[in-house]
Amino acid sequence: MPVIYLLTSLNTLALLLCTLVLLVSFIVHRFSLRYMDGDRLYSRYFCTLSAITLSAVVMVLADNLFLFWCSWSLSNLLLIALMVHKSEWTAARNSGRLTLNTLLVGSIGLLAAFILITLSTDTASIQAINQKDIASSAVFVPAMTLMTLTALSQSAIWPFHRWLISSLNSPTPVSALMHAGLVNGGGILIVKFAPLFAASSHLLMTVFMLGTLSAFLGTIWKLMQHDIKKMLACSTLAQMGFMMMQCGLGLFAAAVAHLCWHGLFKAYLFLNSGSAIAQKRNEPKATGYNPLLFLIACSGGFLGMLGFAFMTNKPILSLQATSFLLVFAFIAGAQLMLTVMNNRLSIINTTLGLLMSSLAGLLYGASIHLIEALLPNLTQFYLPKLSILHLIALVLLVLPWLLFNLGFTKKIKESNFWCWLYMNLFNLSQPAPKTVTTLRSDYKY
Repeated sequence: MPVIYLLTSLNTLALLLCTLVLLVSFIVHRFSLRYMDGDRLYSRYFCTLSAITLSAVVMVLADNLFLFWCSWSLSNLLLIALMVHKSEWTAARNSGRLTLNTLLVGSIGLLAAFILITLSTDTASIQAINQKDIASSAVFVPAMTLMTLTALSQSAIWPFHRWLISSLNSPTPVSALMHAGLVNGGGILIVKFAPLFAASSHLLMTVFMLGTLSAFLGTIWKLMQHDIKKMLACSTLAQMGFMMMQCGLGLFAAAVAHLCWHGLFKAYLFLNSGSAIAQKRNEPKATGYNPLLFLIACSGGFLGMLGFAFMTNKPILSLQATSFLLVFAFIAGAQLMLTVMNNRLSIINTTLGLLMSSLAGLLYGASIHLIEALLPNLTQFYLPKLSILHLIALVLLVLPWLLFNLGFTKKIKESNFWCWLYMNLFNLSQPAPKTVTTLRSDYKY
C-alpha cells in the first residue's frame, strides 16, 4: 500500500520517477557549474534550476490533482524562464513565447479535466480516482480528451512539436534538462492515470497513431539535419513518439522504462554535444549493397529479439501488442550489427556484433522486466487487439528501414520526386523563423 502524506503518495512509481528527476538534475547542476561560470545571471540561473527540480519532484510525488497541476504548470513556467535566460536575445524570447503558448493551452486543458473529474468523483486524490470506475460518467470522455491533448503537447508529439524544435536557443544544460526531463511529462501523465486511459480504447488508438507519425517524422528529420542540436531535437521527437506508441498499446511499464533510458541517454548527448566537432567520424565505406552483410545483420537482430523475448517472457509467434517491442528489438539489434561490422565481413566484427546485439536485447528486456516487477499494477490491463491501423503503423516504421538497407533508396534519390520530397520534409523540420538567429550580430550575450 502506498504511503500518502501531505497530499503526496510514496508509491513505487513516484519514487522511481523522483530518483530519475534528481539524478538528471544533479548531472545538469554539476555540468552547469563550469558551463555557466562567468555568466552575469549565474546565481539566478541556479536558483531557477533548483526550483524547477523541486517542482518536478513535487509533481511526480503528488497524489492531489491540484497539487499535481500547480507543480506541472510551475515546472513549465520555470523551464520557459531558463529558455529565455538571455532576455535581450530576440530569438530566445520568441522561443519562450512559442513554448508558453503551446504549454499554456495544455495546462489550461489539464486544469479543466481535473475540475471535471473532481466534480464527478467527489475526490481529488489520484490514488482514489484510479480505483474508481468513472468510464460511464458523462465527464469521462471530455476530461480524458483534455488530458490526452495535454500529454501530447507536453511531449511535443505532432502536431504540437514546433515548440521543441524551436527551443534550440536554450543554454545546453537547459536543453539537456528539457529533453531528458520535462518533455517526458506527457508519458508521466498517462502512466500516473493509466487505469483511466486503459478504459478508453479510442483515446489510446489516437495516442498510438500520433505517436507513430511522430516517431516516423522524427526519425526521418533527424537524418536530414546538419547541426547537432537540431538532430538531437528531432531524435527526441522520434523517441517521444515511440513512448506514446507504447502507451497507446497499453504497454505502460515499457513506456516507463523507455522514458528512463531516454532521459539518461539524451542528457548525456546534449551535455556532450560541445565535443562533437572534435570527435573523429567513422564513415562507413561505400561498397554498395551486400546481401550477405544484411543477412548477417538480421541474424544479429534475431538474436537481440530472442534475448529480449527471453528476459520479458514475451511470445514471439503470436501477433499482439508486445509484437511491436519484439520488432523494435530486432531492428535495433540488426542496426547495431551493421554499425559494428562497418561494411566489412570479418570473423572478429561479426562475432563482436552478434555478442553486442544479443547483450543489447537482454539488457533492454531486463530493464522492462524490472519495471514490470516493480510496478505490477501497470501490467494488469487488457492489451488491445491489433487492428489494421496497428499493422499499417508497423509497416510505416519497418518499410523505410528495409528500403534504406536493401539499397532501393539509391534509385529513388535520382528522381525529381525525391528532390521535391526531401526539400519539403526538410523545411517541415525547421524551427519557427522568428526563433532562428541568422546573423551573429543578432546574438545578444
